[in-house]
Amino acid sequence: MFHRLLSVVRRQRNGRGWQKWSSVRSGAFVAEAHSVALPAEAHVVICGGGIMGTSVAYHLSKMGWKDIVLLEQGRLAAGSTRFCAGILSTARHLTIEQKMADYSNKLYHQLEQETGIQTGYIRTGSIFLAQTQDRLISLKRVNSRLNVIGIPSEIISPRKVAELHPLLNVHDLVGAMHVPEDAVVSSADVALALASAASQNGVQIYDRTSILHVMVRKGQVTGVETDKGQIQCQYFVNCAGQWAYELGLSNEEPVSIPLHACEHFYLLTRPLETPLQSNAPTIVDADGRIYIRNWQGGILSGGFEKNPKPIFTEGKNQLEIQNLQEDWDHFEPLLSSLLRRMPELEALEIVKLVNCPETFTPDMRCLMGESPSVQGYFVLAGMNSAGLSFGGGAGNCASPESVCL
Repeated sequence: MFHRLLSVVRRQRNGRGWQKWSSVRSGAFVAEAHSVALPAEAHVVICGGGIMGTSVAYHLSKMGWKDIVLLEQGRLAAGSTRFCAGILSTARHLTIEQKMADYSNKLYHQLEQETGIQTGYIRTGSIFLAQTQDRLISLKRVNSRLNVIGIPSEIISPRKVAELHPLLNVHDLVGAMHVPEDAVVSSADVALALASAASQNGVQIYDRTSILHVMVRKGQVTGVETDKGQIQCQYFVNCAGQWAYELGLSNEEPVSIPLHACEHFYLLTRPLETPLQSNAPTIVDADGRIYIRNWQGGILSGGFEKNPKPIFTEGKNQLEIQNLQEDWDHFEPLLSSLLRRMPELEALEIVKLVNCPETFTPDMRCLMGESPSVQGYFVLAGMNSAGLSFGGGAGNCASPESVCL
Protein backbone atom coordinates (compact mmCIF):
# COMPACT_ATOMS: atom_id res chain seq x y z
CA MET A 1 0.00 0.00 0.00
CA PHE A 2 2.77 2.44 0.92
CA HIS A 3 4.70 1.75 -2.32
CA ARG A 4 1.54 2.32 -4.40
CA LEU A 5 1.03 5.69 -2.72
CA LEU A 6 4.67 6.54 -3.35
CA SER A 7 4.33 5.80 -7.07
CA VAL A 8 1.36 8.15 -7.26
CA VAL A 9 3.38 10.89 -5.58
CA ARG A 10 6.26 10.52 -8.04
CA ARG A 11 3.83 11.02 -10.94
CA GLN A 12 2.52 14.18 -9.29
CA ARG A 13 5.88 15.83 -8.52
CA ASN A 14 5.65 18.21 -11.42
CA GLY A 15 2.12 19.39 -10.54
CA ARG A 16 1.46 23.02 -9.71
CA GLY A 17 -0.76 22.51 -6.68
CA TRP A 18 1.88 23.34 -4.08
CA GLN A 19 3.10 26.43 -5.91
CA LYS A 20 -0.42 27.82 -5.80
CA TRP A 21 -0.69 27.08 -2.08
CA SER A 22 2.60 28.68 -1.12
CA SER A 23 2.76 31.77 -3.29
CA VAL A 24 3.98 34.85 -1.42
CA ARG A 25 2.87 38.21 -2.69
CA SER A 26 4.90 41.36 -2.23
CA GLY A 27 3.05 44.53 -1.33
CA ALA A 28 3.64 48.14 -2.21
CA PHE A 29 4.41 48.73 1.48
CA VAL A 30 7.84 47.08 1.14
CA ALA A 31 10.80 49.26 0.17
CA GLU A 32 13.59 47.31 -1.51
CA ALA A 33 16.87 48.41 0.05
CA HIS A 34 18.77 48.46 -3.24
CA SER A 35 16.54 51.31 -4.45
CA VAL A 36 15.80 53.13 -1.16
CA ALA A 37 18.49 54.11 1.34
CA LEU A 38 18.16 52.81 4.89
CA PRO A 39 17.52 55.40 7.60
CA ALA A 40 20.55 56.35 9.69
CA GLU A 41 18.58 56.10 12.94
CA ALA A 42 15.54 54.29 14.33
CA HIS A 43 13.94 53.79 17.71
CA VAL A 44 13.42 50.06 17.13
CA VAL A 45 14.90 47.68 14.55
CA ILE A 46 13.08 44.37 14.04
CA CYS A 47 14.88 41.50 12.31
CA GLY A 48 12.60 39.09 10.46
CA GLY A 49 9.66 39.51 8.10
CA GLY A 50 7.75 36.40 9.11
CA ILE A 51 4.64 36.30 11.26
CA MET A 52 6.61 37.13 14.44
CA GLY A 53 8.44 40.18 13.12
CA THR A 54 5.38 41.60 11.37
CA SER A 55 3.29 41.03 14.50
CA VAL A 56 5.78 42.95 16.67
CA ALA A 57 5.83 45.78 14.10
CA TYR A 58 2.04 45.82 13.98
CA HIS A 59 1.63 46.03 17.74
CA LEU A 60 4.35 48.60 18.34
CA SER A 61 2.84 50.86 15.69
CA LYS A 62 -0.62 50.39 17.22
CA MET A 63 0.83 51.49 20.56
CA GLY A 64 1.96 54.73 18.96
CA TRP A 65 5.68 53.97 18.68
CA LYS A 66 7.50 55.85 15.90
CA ASP A 67 10.73 55.33 13.95
CA ILE A 68 10.33 51.56 13.64
CA VAL A 69 12.30 49.68 10.97
CA LEU A 70 11.70 46.05 9.98
CA LEU A 71 14.47 44.31 8.02
CA GLU A 72 14.03 41.02 6.13
CA GLN A 73 16.95 39.23 4.49
CA GLY A 74 14.77 37.72 1.76
CA ARG A 75 11.12 38.40 1.02
CA LEU A 76 8.38 38.94 3.55
CA ALA A 77 6.81 35.69 4.82
CA ALA A 78 9.24 33.55 2.79
CA GLY A 79 10.73 31.66 5.75
CA SER A 80 8.94 29.06 7.90
CA THR A 81 5.81 31.25 7.78
CA ARG A 82 5.43 30.39 4.09
CA PHE A 83 5.19 26.64 4.76
CA CYS A 84 3.09 26.76 7.92
CA ALA A 85 0.20 24.28 7.93
CA GLY A 86 -2.16 27.13 8.84
CA ILE A 87 -3.74 25.58 11.94
CA LEU A 88 -4.72 28.01 14.70
CA SER A 89 -5.36 26.17 17.95
CA THR A 90 -6.02 27.55 21.43
CA ALA A 91 -5.72 24.17 23.17
CA ARG A 92 -2.44 24.57 25.05
CA HIS A 93 -1.25 23.24 28.38
CA LEU A 94 -0.11 26.61 29.78
CA THR A 95 -2.62 29.37 30.48
CA ILE A 96 -0.34 32.07 29.05
CA GLU A 97 -0.07 30.09 25.79
CA GLN A 98 -3.85 29.69 25.69
CA LYS A 99 -4.25 33.43 26.12
CA MET A 100 -1.72 34.21 23.41
CA ALA A 101 -3.44 31.82 20.99
CA ASP A 102 -6.88 33.22 21.85
CA TYR A 103 -5.61 36.76 21.20
CA SER A 104 -4.16 35.58 17.86
CA ASN A 105 -7.47 34.00 16.90
CA LYS A 106 -9.39 37.20 17.55
CA LEU A 107 -6.76 39.34 15.80
CA TYR A 108 -6.65 37.21 12.63
CA HIS A 109 -10.44 37.07 12.54
CA GLN A 110 -10.71 40.86 12.13
CA LEU A 111 -7.47 41.44 10.20
CA GLU A 112 -9.00 41.09 6.73
CA GLN A 113 -11.61 43.73 7.51
CA GLU A 114 -8.92 46.03 8.93
CA THR A 115 -6.46 45.72 6.05
CA GLY A 116 -8.45 44.55 3.03
CA ILE A 117 -6.02 41.64 2.56
CA GLN A 118 -7.63 38.21 2.40
CA THR A 119 -6.13 35.93 5.04
CA GLY A 120 -8.05 32.73 4.36
CA TYR A 121 -9.49 32.72 7.89
CA ILE A 122 -12.10 29.95 8.33
CA ARG A 123 -13.49 28.97 11.71
CA THR A 124 -13.40 25.17 11.60
CA GLY A 125 -13.05 24.12 15.21
CA SER A 126 -10.65 21.40 16.35
CA ILE A 127 -11.13 17.90 17.72
CA PHE A 128 -8.40 16.46 19.93
CA LEU A 129 -8.57 12.67 20.08
CA ALA A 130 -7.78 10.41 23.04
CA GLN A 131 -6.87 6.75 22.52
CA THR A 132 -6.06 6.20 26.20
CA GLN A 133 -7.49 7.21 29.55
CA ASP A 134 -4.28 9.08 30.35
CA ARG A 135 -4.68 11.20 27.23
CA LEU A 136 -8.33 11.84 28.09
CA ILE A 137 -7.35 13.04 31.57
CA SER A 138 -4.84 15.41 29.97
CA LEU A 139 -7.53 16.75 27.62
CA LYS A 140 -9.92 17.24 30.54
CA ARG A 141 -7.29 19.41 32.25
CA VAL A 142 -6.81 21.50 29.11
CA ASN A 143 -10.58 21.74 28.70
CA SER A 144 -10.95 23.03 32.26
CA ARG A 145 -8.29 25.72 31.72
CA LEU A 146 -9.90 26.81 28.46
CA ASN A 147 -13.29 27.16 30.12
CA VAL A 148 -11.82 29.20 32.98
CA ILE A 149 -10.48 31.86 30.60
CA GLY A 150 -13.68 31.88 28.53
CA ILE A 151 -12.71 29.77 25.50
CA PRO A 152 -15.57 27.41 24.56
CA SER A 153 -14.63 23.71 24.64
CA GLU A 154 -16.11 20.43 25.75
CA ILE A 155 -15.24 16.77 26.24
CA ILE A 156 -17.16 14.64 23.75
CA SER A 157 -17.75 10.94 23.09
CA PRO A 158 -16.36 8.91 20.16
CA ARG A 159 -19.88 8.83 18.71
CA LYS A 160 -19.97 12.64 18.69
CA VAL A 161 -16.54 12.68 17.00
CA ALA A 162 -17.95 10.52 14.20
CA GLU A 163 -20.87 12.92 13.80
CA LEU A 164 -18.58 15.94 13.54
CA HIS A 165 -16.14 14.25 11.13
CA PRO A 166 -17.68 11.15 9.46
CA LEU A 167 -14.43 10.10 7.72
CA LEU A 168 -12.70 9.31 11.00
CA ASN A 169 -12.23 5.81 12.36
CA VAL A 170 -13.23 6.13 16.02
CA HIS A 171 -13.19 2.49 17.15
CA ASP A 172 -10.06 2.92 19.29
CA LEU A 173 -11.05 6.22 20.95
CA VAL A 174 -12.09 6.66 24.59
CA GLY A 175 -13.12 10.30 24.13
CA ALA A 176 -12.08 13.64 22.66
CA MET A 177 -12.12 17.40 23.21
CA HIS A 178 -13.94 19.75 20.84
CA VAL A 179 -12.81 23.40 20.58
CA PRO A 180 -15.37 24.98 18.21
CA GLU A 181 -13.72 28.40 17.73
CA ASP A 182 -10.34 27.19 16.47
CA ALA A 183 -9.58 28.10 12.87
CA VAL A 184 -7.39 27.67 9.81
CA VAL A 185 -5.75 30.58 8.02
CA SER A 186 -3.07 31.36 5.43
CA SER A 187 -0.07 32.25 7.56
CA ALA A 188 1.80 34.06 4.76
CA ASP A 189 -1.22 36.25 4.06
CA VAL A 190 -1.62 37.01 7.77
CA ALA A 191 2.01 38.17 7.88
CA LEU A 192 1.48 40.36 4.81
CA ALA A 193 -1.68 41.84 6.33
CA LEU A 194 0.16 42.63 9.57
CA ALA A 195 2.99 44.20 7.57
CA SER A 196 0.53 46.27 5.54
CA ALA A 197 -1.17 47.60 8.67
CA ALA A 198 2.21 48.34 10.29
CA SER A 199 3.36 50.19 7.18
CA GLN A 200 0.22 52.31 7.17
CA ASN A 201 1.06 53.22 10.77
CA GLY A 202 4.53 54.40 9.81
CA VAL A 203 6.73 51.32 10.07
CA GLN A 204 9.50 51.27 7.43
CA ILE A 205 9.92 47.79 5.91
CA TYR A 206 12.95 46.76 3.84
CA ASP A 207 13.35 43.35 2.26
CA ARG A 208 16.52 41.73 0.87
CA THR A 209 18.54 43.37 3.65
CA SER A 210 20.68 41.18 5.91
CA ILE A 211 21.75 42.11 9.43
CA LEU A 212 25.40 41.23 9.90
CA HIS A 213 25.50 41.87 13.65
CA VAL A 214 23.97 43.96 16.40
CA MET A 215 26.21 46.71 17.80
CA VAL A 216 26.48 46.78 21.60
CA ARG A 217 28.28 49.17 23.94
CA LYS A 218 28.51 48.65 27.70
CA GLY A 219 25.76 46.03 27.64
CA GLN A 220 23.32 48.24 25.71
CA VAL A 221 22.12 47.93 22.11
CA THR A 222 23.35 50.88 20.04
CA GLY A 223 22.52 49.83 16.47
CA VAL A 224 22.77 47.24 13.73
CA GLU A 225 25.25 46.67 10.94
CA THR A 226 23.59 45.50 7.70
CA ASP A 227 24.85 44.68 4.23
CA LYS A 228 23.44 48.08 3.20
CA GLY A 229 24.90 50.16 6.04
CA GLN A 230 24.41 50.95 9.72
CA ILE A 231 21.26 51.95 11.61
CA GLN A 232 21.57 53.41 15.10
CA CYS A 233 18.79 52.22 17.41
CA GLN A 234 17.79 51.93 21.04
CA TYR A 235 15.94 48.60 20.80
CA PHE A 236 16.49 45.51 18.69
CA VAL A 237 13.99 42.62 18.33
CA ASN A 238 15.32 39.29 17.05
CA CYS A 239 12.45 37.58 15.21
CA ALA A 240 14.76 35.69 12.85
CA GLY A 241 13.22 32.26 13.43
CA GLN A 242 15.67 29.47 12.63
CA TRP A 243 18.36 32.10 12.01
CA ALA A 244 17.90 33.62 15.50
CA TYR A 245 20.60 31.48 17.12
CA GLU A 246 23.30 32.44 14.60
CA LEU A 247 22.27 36.09 14.71
CA GLY A 248 22.55 36.10 18.50
CA LEU A 249 26.09 34.71 18.36
CA SER A 250 27.14 37.28 15.72
CA ASN A 251 26.67 40.21 18.10
CA GLU A 252 29.57 42.17 19.50
CA GLU A 253 28.39 40.80 22.85
CA PRO A 254 26.83 37.41 22.00
CA VAL A 255 23.29 36.59 23.10
CA SER A 256 22.48 32.92 23.68
CA ILE A 257 19.27 31.85 21.92
CA PRO A 258 18.85 28.08 22.44
CA LEU A 259 16.93 26.70 19.49
CA HIS A 260 17.52 24.43 16.52
CA ALA A 261 15.66 23.54 13.33
CA CYS A 262 14.33 20.10 12.48
CA GLU A 263 12.69 18.78 9.34
CA HIS A 264 8.90 18.83 9.52
CA PHE A 265 6.77 16.81 7.10
CA TYR A 266 3.19 17.02 5.91
CA LEU A 267 1.41 15.81 2.79
CA LEU A 268 -1.19 17.41 0.52
CA THR A 269 -3.81 15.40 -1.36
CA ARG A 270 -6.16 15.83 -4.26
CA PRO A 271 -9.81 16.56 -3.37
CA LEU A 272 -11.87 13.65 -2.08
CA GLU A 273 -14.58 12.21 -4.33
CA THR A 274 -16.97 14.23 -2.19
CA PRO A 275 -14.73 17.21 -1.41
CA LEU A 276 -14.17 17.90 2.26
CA GLN A 277 -16.04 20.97 3.42
CA SER A 278 -13.92 24.06 4.01
CA ASN A 279 -15.19 24.24 7.60
CA ALA A 280 -14.46 20.59 8.39
CA PRO A 281 -12.89 20.44 11.87
CA THR A 282 -9.14 20.07 12.26
CA ILE A 283 -8.12 16.77 13.86
CA VAL A 284 -5.27 16.37 16.32
CA ASP A 285 -4.41 12.77 17.20
CA ALA A 286 -1.57 13.14 19.70
CA ASP A 287 -1.40 9.39 20.39
CA GLY A 288 -1.00 8.82 16.66
CA ARG A 289 1.37 11.83 16.42
CA ILE A 290 -0.59 13.37 13.52
CA TYR A 291 -2.82 16.32 12.64
CA ILE A 292 -5.33 16.57 9.77
CA ARG A 293 -7.06 19.59 8.22
CA ASN A 294 -9.02 20.40 5.08
CA TRP A 295 -6.99 21.60 2.09
CA GLN A 296 -8.85 22.57 -1.09
CA GLY A 297 -11.35 19.72 -0.69
CA GLY A 298 -8.64 17.21 0.14
CA ILE A 299 -6.49 17.04 3.25
CA LEU A 300 -3.26 18.38 4.66
CA SER A 301 -1.78 15.97 7.19
CA GLY A 302 1.51 15.95 9.04
CA GLY A 303 2.89 15.02 12.39
CA PHE A 304 5.72 14.81 14.86
CA GLU A 305 7.72 11.61 14.61
CA LYS A 306 9.61 10.01 17.49
CA ASN A 307 12.96 10.44 15.73
CA PRO A 308 13.06 13.98 14.30
CA LYS A 309 15.81 14.97 11.87
CA PRO A 310 17.90 18.04 12.82
CA ILE A 311 19.05 20.19 9.91
CA PHE A 312 21.49 23.01 9.16
CA THR A 313 23.98 21.64 11.68
CA GLU A 314 27.00 22.88 9.71
CA GLY A 315 26.50 26.61 9.44
CA LYS A 316 24.11 29.14 7.98
CA ASN A 317 21.23 27.93 5.82
CA GLN A 318 19.63 29.60 2.83
CA LEU A 319 18.12 33.09 2.92
CA GLU A 320 14.64 31.83 2.03
CA ILE A 321 13.10 28.46 2.80
CA GLN A 322 12.72 26.04 -0.08
CA ASN A 323 10.93 22.71 0.11
CA LEU A 324 13.55 20.28 1.43
CA GLN A 325 14.13 16.78 0.11
CA GLU A 326 11.28 14.28 0.41
CA ASP A 327 11.85 11.36 2.75
CA TRP A 328 8.99 8.89 2.46
CA ASP A 329 10.74 6.25 4.55
CA HIS A 330 10.94 8.72 7.44
CA PHE A 331 7.31 9.81 6.96
CA GLU A 332 5.94 6.26 6.64
CA PRO A 333 4.97 5.81 10.35
CA LEU A 334 2.93 9.03 10.21
CA LEU A 335 1.35 7.97 6.91
CA SER A 336 0.36 4.64 8.46
CA SER A 337 -1.17 6.45 11.42
CA LEU A 338 -3.12 8.70 9.04
CA LEU A 339 -4.51 5.75 7.07
CA ARG A 340 -5.57 4.01 10.30
CA ARG A 341 -7.44 7.14 11.33
CA MET A 342 -8.96 7.84 7.87
CA PRO A 343 -9.05 4.53 5.94
CA GLU A 344 -10.90 6.07 2.97
CA LEU A 345 -7.76 7.99 2.06
CA GLU A 346 -5.95 4.83 0.93
CA ALA A 347 -6.78 5.40 -2.76
CA LEU A 348 -6.50 9.19 -2.67
CA GLU A 349 -3.89 10.85 -4.88
CA ILE A 350 -1.13 12.75 -3.12
CA VAL A 351 0.01 16.09 -4.53
CA LYS A 352 3.21 16.50 -2.56
CA LEU A 353 5.10 15.64 0.57
CA VAL A 354 6.25 18.96 2.02
CA ASN A 355 9.45 19.02 4.07
CA CYS A 356 10.17 22.35 5.74
CA PRO A 357 12.21 23.53 8.75
CA GLU A 358 10.60 24.14 12.15
CA THR A 359 12.54 25.47 15.13
CA PHE A 360 12.38 23.85 18.56
CA THR A 361 13.71 24.75 22.00
CA PRO A 362 15.07 22.37 24.68
CA ASP A 363 12.02 22.72 26.95
CA MET A 364 9.42 23.18 24.15
CA ARG A 365 8.62 26.71 25.38
CA CYS A 366 8.95 29.76 23.17
CA LEU A 367 11.74 32.29 23.69
CA MET A 368 10.21 35.67 24.41
CA GLY A 369 11.41 38.84 26.11
CA GLU A 370 14.54 40.87 26.80
CA SER A 371 17.97 39.27 26.91
CA PRO A 372 19.40 39.14 30.45
CA SER A 373 22.87 39.99 29.11
CA VAL A 374 22.21 42.88 26.69
CA GLN A 375 19.82 45.69 27.53
CA GLY A 376 17.45 46.61 24.71
CA TYR A 377 17.91 43.26 22.94
CA PHE A 378 14.56 41.44 22.68
CA VAL A 379 13.92 37.94 21.33
CA LEU A 380 10.79 36.32 19.89
CA ALA A 381 11.66 32.93 18.41
CA GLY A 382 11.56 29.18 18.99
CA MET A 383 7.83 28.63 18.60
CA ASN A 384 8.00 24.81 18.47
CA SER A 385 5.67 24.60 15.46
CA ALA A 386 3.07 26.88 17.09
CA GLY A 387 4.15 30.15 15.49
CA LEU A 388 0.83 30.85 13.82
CA SER A 389 -1.16 30.19 16.99
CA PHE A 390 1.17 32.31 19.13
CA GLY A 391 2.09 34.96 16.55
CA GLY A 392 -0.52 37.59 17.33
CA GLY A 393 -0.40 37.26 21.10
CA ALA A 394 3.37 36.82 21.30
CA GLY A 395 3.94 39.86 19.08
CA ASN A 396 1.90 41.85 21.55
CA CYS A 397 3.65 40.39 24.60
CA ALA A 398 7.20 40.64 23.27
CA SER A 399 7.04 44.26 22.20
CA PRO A 400 9.27 46.48 24.39
CA GLU A 401 7.31 48.11 27.23
CA SER A 402 4.09 46.33 26.21
CA VAL A 403 1.74 44.89 28.78
CA CYS A 404 1.14 41.21 28.02
CA LEU A 405 -2.57 40.49 27.84
